[in-house]
Amino acid sequence: MISKKTPLSLYFTLLFLGIFTSTATAQTVVPKNTNLVNSTTNTAANLLAKTETATKDITFTQRATAGYTTQGAGFNSYGSFEGFFPVLQTPGKNLTFVEGKLLYDTENSTLGGNVLLGHRFLNSKKDRVMGGYVSYDARDTAKANFNQLGLGLESLGENWDFHLNGYIPLGKTSSRLSENYLGTSSFQGNSLQLDRVQVFQQSLAGVDAEVGRKLASVGNGTLRGYAGTYLYGGEGIPAFVGVKGKLVTSWDNLAMGLSLQSDSRFDTRLVFNIGASLGGHGGGNRQSVPSRMGESVERESSILVDNRIKRDSLAAINPVTGQPFVFQQVNLGTGTADNPTGTVAGALDALSKTSPDGSGIIYVDSGINPGIPAFTVPTKVQVLSTSQAQQINTLQLGNIQLPGSGTGVNPKVTGTITLAANGTNQVISGFTVTNTTPGLPGIVGTNNTNVTISNNQVTIPLNPTINDATSQTRLGVTANRGILLVGANSTANGQTTIDNNTVNNAIGEGIRLENVSGKAFITRNTVLNTIQPYNQTGLEASIYIRNNKGDVDLTIANNIVGDNNTRSTTGYSSVIGSGVYTNGPLVGNEVDGIEFSLCRSYLGGLPDTFAACSGTATAKVNIANNTVRNIGVVGVDGADGIDMNLNNGDVDLLPDKGARVSSLAITGNNILNIADKGVSFGSDGDTILGLGNVSNNTVTNVGGIGIALRARQTSNTNYVASGNTITKAAANGIEYSETRADNSAVSTAIIDNNKITDSGPDAIFIRSRINGQAKATVTNNTINNSGLTTGTNVGIEVSAEENSKLQVLLDKNTITGNRAEGILIRDNATATGGVAAGAAQLNAVVANNTITGNNTAAGGAAGLTARAAVQ
Repeated sequence: MISKKTPLSLYFTLLFLGIFTSTATAQTVVPKNTNLVNSTTNTAANLLAKTETATKDITFTQRATAGYTTQGAGFNSYGSFEGFFPVLQTPGKNLTFVEGKLLYDTENSTLGGNVLLGHRFLNSKKDRVMGGYVSYDARDTAKANFNQLGLGLESLGENWDFHLNGYIPLGKTSSRLSENYLGTSSFQGNSLQLDRVQVFQQSLAGVDAEVGRKLASVGNGTLRGYAGTYLYGGEGIPAFVGVKGKLVTSWDNLAMGLSLQSDSRFDTRLVFNIGASLGGHGGGNRQSVPSRMGESVERESSILVDNRIKRDSLAAINPVTGQPFVFQQVNLGTGTADNPTGTVAGALDALSKTSPDGSGIIYVDSGINPGIPAFTVPTKVQVLSTSQAQQINTLQLGNIQLPGSGTGVNPKVTGTITLAANGTNQVISGFTVTNTTPGLPGIVGTNNTNVTISNNQVTIPLNPTINDATSQTRLGVTANRGILLVGANSTANGQTTIDNNTVNNAIGEGIRLENVSGKAFITRNTVLNTIQPYNQTGLEASIYIRNNKGDVDLTIANNIVGDNNTRSTTGYSSVIGSGVYTNGPLVGNEVDGIEFSLCRSYLGGLPDTFAACSGTATAKVNIANNTVRNIGVVGVDGADGIDMNLNNGDVDLLPDKGARVSSLAITGNNILNIADKGVSFGSDGDTILGLGNVSNNTVTNVGGIGIALRARQTSNTNYVASGNTITKAAANGIEYSETRADNSAVSTAIIDNNKITDSGPDAIFIRSRINGQAKATVTNNTINNSGLTTGTNVGIEVSAEENSKLQVLLDKNTITGNRAEGILIRDNATATGGVAAGAAQLNAVVANNTITGNNTAAGGAAGLTARAAVQ
């Protein structure tokens, strides 16, 4: 391929030579002796002799021509600048010449052209000019640069002409203009072929020939007519034949042509061209045969190109490895699309032999096996069933759906699916896992990177042997869990994904991640009837994540969890922190809906223990748009809807350290029928919480506090509770409290625009304790407890206790229907547990509140009460 600069400089050089070298006249024929006839020597013999002498002595000089040609078959309209340069000549006998032509494509504003070396000689016996040429042509189409070699022969006479031209492409003959994948695919052997359409711009090789005849003389010129044929073709363009006719006329310094051609490729085209030469023609006879040695060569000046379409298929490429996906099909056969293997184990073995790096996809037909035994997913392997609309990420198209997927029938697995330890990019999707062995989990993995578990149904069979003490104690952390990942992590561009699974009847946890790091998404799962374990820690949940190291960016969204009302059938007794766990009577179920614990240790005689953080562990957590329902028995069990534990602040243990959370958001969740707290958010030890945001949740019918925000020990926290709707919370609607007897926490809270109905004893409770420092802004909340008929509930209660410092703003709240005070402010009250009163400092600003219809238990009034003494 030549550059654009090379032909451009060459053509302009030739043009300037033609214009400015000596006296450039257009095809000037100069006889050496112009005195052909005079009064004394005008006999016929003398005239003939002098004419022959004049013919033999014709000399050609340089010529410059400018022209324009309209669009034709295989080329756009173009302007041309031509220089004709005689190189060697024997007057009247032969001529060697160079033609240089610069072409300007008027559609694309690009350049092209050609340089031609030709030789012509006079066959005096036949009164004809015979010749040939070789040329180098170039064209820039704005999409590609093409080059070709031109060859030609010609025979020119007074009446009849013949031209034969050949065009041979040089170098690169095609350029791809576009590539489009159609989105359709099919399996071929062990690969997935993607249907593709490519458009190429193709230069054409060919030959043309024509015969012409003089039709008339026009002044000092002629009108000639030509008829011919041509043959062209190229890579991917079958050879085609066309016919062509044209009229050409020239006189003085002007030449014109009109051609009509037709073929199966370009249909019918009409082309007009015109050109003007610079300079005069001298006194020669332009209609004489010898003078035609100075004419321009009749050929196609522009390289012919056309677009071609290529339809094919290409193997889908794995963007991670850069290699084609390797598939092993599971049905009955050898593992290809035409002959699948009969077992998953067989397919895994075959994949290890057919894939260069061990990566690939096991594609299992729906429902072909009554029960697939337990299997292990190797590193870089995806095990997919046809039950779901399976999509894979391809280099060419991004996500595409696999052919044959979406049947809706899951293959059944009767044992545990294990993700090989330390594996990467493993996927398990579209299976029903019903583990028939007592005590075993559904899906497990250890230290897996970028793992995906999606669209599976995991069910732990309900029978007495699975829930007994022996099996659970023996298997410890894994006993009957649904999905369990330990040490899952992700690369910069990857993530841990647990999506759209259904887990039923798991014991302790339906979905559990331990020490997950990087990005992790737990989304669109349904986890129901998570059962109280025999050895209950009090930290179990339908969806449970616990970390004591690392850095995690965690999203738990759009899940449905609940119906956790099944208790252990064997009994249980424990005191967390005491290290004493004995089999005793049944106790309350504490399996929460969703729980996240960071640096929250629990030790003792349990198989499932968890150490405190040895350093700092960081997290960013988003819990959004989940439905958490029917968690334990309201008023009986101790399970929470959503439970957050940052460090361990149990009074009988040294507080944990190390929890660092930049943001923890609990937003848009629907929480109903919860045994204890709707949202429990505890920050203990040395926790640093940048922002704990609990907003726009709906909490209905809870046996404890609707939303509990706690700051304990030496923690430093910032909370926001905004836009929540809380109905029927039995132990305070929203509680923001610095609790525990060893408190020296520093904390702030904004409690704004919440709607709290029939919740008490306090709709909103604000408390500081011991040496803690707290600042609370309570604004724009609506409290209506008119539905409560017993007790002495308060609208907003503020309590500064021991030696704590509390700053409170109560502004623009609407409070009505409480059986006691609308607002109750207490300073230095005795703390729970008999801790002696101290010198608490309370700064309270109460303004612009609407307080009506309160103290209904005592007959009204008592809108605002402030007390400053030990009660």
